[in-house]
Amino acid sequence: MFFAKSHLDLHNIRGSVERTVKLSDNIVGVGPVGIGLDGILAWFGGAGSLYSLGAGGVLLFDGVRARAAPMVLIQMTAVLLIDALLPLGPPGLGAVADTLFTGQKWAGGMLIKHMDDTIYFEGTRKEAQATAEYRDLLERIRSGKEKRRVVFLG
Repeated sequence: MFFAKSHLDLHNIRGSVERTVKLSDNIVGVGPVGIGLDGILAWFGGAGSLYSLGAGGVLLFDGVRARAAPMVLIQMTAVLLIDALLPLGPPGLGAVADTLFTGQKWAGGMLIKHMDDTIYFEGTRKEAQATAEYRDLLERIRSGKEKRRVVFLG
């Protein structure tokens, strides 16, 4: 099973994103400021970049599984590439920049917000069209009261 097929799958994807963000950028935190493996490993040569690429890959994989819009995936990729390249900067300065730049937290937040702004229907479009919930949603969209994205999981 690659793409999410149910709300339970989406719940599990969200949990994966939250774990990746916490491990990467907020193992130890005080208020909104935290440090995680990404910031710590930035001080050890290429280890920070390797970790950033791996954690970023997990977040992008989760985004694809959650059927995120292509533009959101592109924005996440840009943030994650910056985060992966920062430790390769001048010795010391690159590590400081990577420690302060919480790219996984930023990209994970983008994905979670996008998932929250999406209405997911289990089943196919045809199955959803037979429900009162879908007809009510369609009416809200047509009247301009609803602007969220609709995704069918079937």
